[in-house]
Amino acid sequence: MCSSSSSFLVVKMARLPRFALATQSDAVEPSLASLAILAGLRQKELRVQHFRCLARPFGTACVRQASGLPGRHLDSWLMSPETLRCVFSRGARMADLALVEGTFAPRPHGLGPYPFDQPGPLAAIAETLDLPKIAVVDCGGAGLPFLTTPATDFDAIILDNLGDVSRLESILLCAKHTFRKPVLAVIESLPEIRSFLKARANDELIPEPILERLADAFLRWADVPALRALADSRSFCGIADPPCPVATRRFRVAYAHDEVFGGYFPDTLETLQAFGAELVDFSPLKDEALPSDVDLVMIGCGFPDRYLDALTANLSLINALQQHVCRGNRLYTEGGGTAYLGRTIVAGGRSVPGAGILPFDAILRKNQRSPVPVRRVLSRDCWLGQAGTEFRGYRSGRWTLRPAAEPTDCPLRSGILTGQRDMYHRKLAIGSLIHFHFSSFPHVISTFAGGRHPEFTLPRPLS
Repeated sequence: MCSSSSSFLVVKMARLPRFALATQSDAVEPSLASLAILAGLRQKELRVQHFRCLARPFGTACVRQASGLPGRHLDSWLMSPETLRCVFSRGARMADLALVEGTFAPRPHGLGPYPFDQPGPLAAIAETLDLPKIAVVDCGGAGLPFLTTPATDFDAIILDNLGDVSRLESILLCAKHTFRKPVLAVIESLPEIRSFLKARANDELIPEPILERLADAFLRWADVPALRALADSRSFCGIADPPCPVATRRFRVAYAHDEVFGGYFPDTLETLQAFGAELVDFSPLKDEALPSDVDLVMIGCGFPDRYLDALTANLSLINALQQHVCRGNRLYTEGGGTAYLGRTIVAGGRSVPGAGILPFDAILRKNQRSPVPVRRVLSRDCWLGQAGTEFRGYRSGRWTLRPAAEPTDCPLRSGILTGQRDMYHRKLAIGSLIHFHFSSFPHVISTFAGGRHPEFTLPRPLS
């Protein structure tokens, strides 16, 4: 049954065709099976919205390439059930159907080098969104899928990485006997394509001939009508966006977006727009000034260590950022954007000047790790919330921040915001190594639009 809350409005039951695609826990996302489905259904002129089950501030270019729609994400760690339903319905309602990709195996956070781009946990999201579940069964390049039955109660099966397709009829009979579920598609091994996809960078585009082969491989033995029927078998309890306050003033947000920076959760930008913000982008790499009449500047995650000389040489833009903060305006950064604002940036055996706004040195870790889920409690009041406010997010595994305050810094206007020393401030500039999902905290976004400029106060005890 649908439930309501004070922040979200429940709307009538809706038809949102959707399904969960469960891949192996050690797979790379998007999987070959997922790309084949997206490309194949696009050939059938179906718009498929892909969701990953782990929030990641950087998009996956090949998802847009295969489906025609930018990839989106869901995350049961960052998002409440109400937020999950809201974010999902917002992304899925303009598509013909939605594919939510993940794994039912626990995700071992913190394993492997950065970026650790494996699928996230699917179980809680599938339950919240009442998703029909399709298991991708990897045949290992063999001719017969002699595998154990998945522990989770799936609704259907897709056989992937099948080697010998000459005996397809007997293979299908074997699979139906083993799994006792319908087989909706068979995808053959395609070893050269699998090797290519495994070796490529996550944000690298895929040659069109490979996408065409993937589409053909899916459609060759896919039961598309049965897939669509399964996706459309359950109604959806829709959740409307939370009500937005009426902005009392003009509200303009400049966000960094270029070769260096661009790591934003799409829901954050969408929520800003829903609250009446006008979004305009700029480039810390190329622009000499900020856009005019800006109330908030955002610099998302990125890779300043790859463009050290060009960033530090753009003194005009650095001066514009410093003046923006000195005039009492808000500046918010995460991950690599935060490293850029420090006194110095230490990377690759070099130490170069940063933007000099926040009181730390940013040090690139030698052993970079995947972002890990964390809780953080604000140790003092700021415009993100009062002291004691708790946030969930993912801490960057690329950077370490070492306090480096200037002797003349006022302790009331500059310092550390968390006990873990991964959030800093100077006046109304805030830099964080935590990637937050502000769609889950609409009260934070509302302070941007409300016209209030709360100052920092002395730290006070936390209850």
